[in-house]
Amino acid sequence: MDTLPPPHVGDDLASSLVERVAAVVALKTLPAAKSRMSSLPDALRERLARCMALDTLSALAPAVDQVLVVSDQPDLPAALLRANLPIRVIAEPADPAPAGDLAHGGGSLNRALAHGADRLLTDGIEVVLACVGDLPALRTTSVRRVIAASLDRPRCFLADHDGRGTTMLVARGVPLNPLYGREIVSDRTVGSASRHRRSAAQALDLADVPDARWDVDTLADLRSANLIGTGPATSLLLDPSSGAPGRYLDLQVVGRQQESFTVLADGFAESVPERAYDGDPALLVPGRRVHAVRVAGALRCWA
Repeated sequence: MDTLPPPHVGDDLASSLVERVAAVVALKTLPAAKSRMSSLPDALRERLARCMALDTLSALAPAVDQVLVVSDQPDLPAALLRANLPIRVIAEPADPAPAGDLAHGGGSLNRALAHGADRLLTDGIEVVLACVGDLPALRTTSVRRVIAASLDRPRCFLADHDGRGTTMLVARGVPLNPLYGREIVSDRTVGSASRHRRSAAQALDLADVPDARWDVDTLADLRSANLIGTGPATSLLLDPSSGAPGRYLDLQVVGRQQESFTVLADGFAESVPERAYDGDPALLVPGRRVHAVRVAGALRCWA
């Protein structure tokens, strides 16, 4: 793991493909995200989901011609602009997913990814790469390796770190047909890797890209991703040595200065640089409440 390049840094591994390649990512609304981290305060759990998505998208964007996000998160376009990510966002399809697909937990995700893939094909994209939105350690170089490995394969997938799930699915000249989620086969629960394999998608044998396989559903997953090296958005929320999220605080702004603001934290007034706040600085007025985590003694705040 320690031989990987820094997160999100590209190199000269650029593909020689002449095809137009685009990535599609589907993101749940934040209140519904990362339910297996329910031990965290809701605001911190939602913030982690947002930051992991931003790091995933930051790694994808330099590797493809276009990134499309399918999501009903109302503030996502503004967050992407603040992160300097010129990524298009479209709403989830209005019609519900088929009842049979919802039974294994992946229906809404699959429908959103298929909707995004159809939009990309309409735009003239030839290769669609579907990616989960919780790969905080993802590197651009690994995305390029997946695309290169997919050459001459109409449809292929990359299994996650335990081999049961899927982090990326690539379709070239055929329907994406995403099959995320689980289903029961002969009284046995099978994950999306088996479902994709049974649908004739080929598995990519890329064991040396752990960043592209380490999706995060639990706090234990997050600690492992921290060992690989998470991207800048997620890293700001984590203790660098343990990989655990910092201590959450609900704070009140009590003063505003040039390029900084003051909050009441743990009973004391504390000055915070404006650069440590993710949101509209015009809203940092006395009485305003902000969310924060304390990591290595410093506060990181958001709206």
